[in-house]
Amino acid sequence: MAPILAVTFILAHFLRSAPAVIAPNLRAELGLDPAQLSSLPAAIFLGAAVMQLPVGVFLDRFGPRRTMSGLFVLAASGAVIFSLAHSVAMLALALFLIGCGAAPVFMGVMVLLARWIARDRLATGTAISISVGGAGMLLSASPFAAAVELYGWRESLMAVGLFSLAVAAGVFLMVRDRPEDAPAPPGGETLIETVLGLRSILMDLRIYSFAAATAVSVGALVTIRNLWIGPYLNDVYGLEIVPRGNVILVVSLAWLVSALMYGPLDRWFDTRRGVVTGGMLAFTATLVALALNSSESVLVATVLLSAFALFAAMASPIFAHARSLFPDTHTGRAFTAINVCTWSGVFLMQMGTGAILDAFPVDELGRSPAIAYRTMFGVLAGIMILALIAYRRVADVPPSAERHDST
Repeated sequence: MAPILAVTFILAHFLRSAPAVIAPNLRAELGLDPAQLSSLPAAIFLGAAVMQLPVGVFLDRFGPRRTMSGLFVLAASGAVIFSLAHSVAMLALALFLIGCGAAPVFMGVMVLLARWIARDRLATGTAISISVGGAGMLLSASPFAAAVELYGWRESLMAVGLFSLAVAAGVFLMVRDRPEDAPAPPGGETLIETVLGLRSILMDLRIYSFAAATAVSVGALVTIRNLWIGPYLNDVYGLEIVPRGNVILVVSLAWLVSALMYGPLDRWFDTRRGVVTGGMLAFTATLVALALNSSESVLVATVLLSAFALFAAMASPIFAHARSLFPDTHTGRAFTAINVCTWSGVFLMQMGTGAILDAFPVDELGRSPAIAYRTMFGVLAGIMILALIAYRRVADVPPSAERHDST
């Protein structure tokens, strides 16, 4: 079961990350301005946001196996359509389908982890899963750039789309929703009861404190890594696609280290809120450094972007914190209620940063000036501090308390 889930997670990350590498190619081929360019990958996260609440109901009612396999067909179809598209509208539709189809992957894996491993180990299990999925970010960097250079971006994405269809079938055939000796939820909710349970989750204000932290931390990472890092390296440092892909690979590796690094910290320090708080402060500091950076050195930019990614993978302690406050029967709905705000935040952040860059004049090649990107980094740092204030309103639940409760 684990291998097919890993491949699915990798593909979901890849499909969300690949536009960053080919963004300058799309801009040149279709004549896009910054606002149009930001609207394309934003369509992925609009699709993810639209699907999150239905996904929560589907996960709790029908289980991760059927939910993930059924919807991942949409992601595969989106990749195929993207490879064939010749208009902005068709590209946006394809990315929207990718967002819808990839929407249940992270949440489905989280629900499976919650059913298969001990509660106090959830942050570590989540971190390992995220790091495995992060291989998709690595593949979308230098390897994808090399494939685009050799075969073209359309041919490369067509191959990924067809492979994704096979993976969706594999999930349906290989995944099990719970251990064989684990009892089904008592009583088995009806679909109406499941939907009503979602309403009760949405009325819990703690959800929105968690959502603020994930929306801004995930939003800043995804907006920079999956959208603007390619144009930034192209516009400010003049890097072509393969050197661009190499820098993105280094940054992605830093994020992969981050995912593994955060996993055990809540048990080491016996606090989840403290780990997230420290991470968000360090994350903010890297954004401030990027906003102040005026160096023309690619090495300096790579170091700063890598430091940014090194503190970015806070999802594991955030979701473990949320998991500790909601009952097992509502796990899928609690996670997806947070995630609908997360992906909505990513969508708004991508559109907003596009507007920021659009406020500055571009040169004759359509490149934005360095001050536009520095302004964007500074605005994201300010938003991060506001999100941290909102998150700090939620009480901490240390892992030691859960170990005590389970004995």
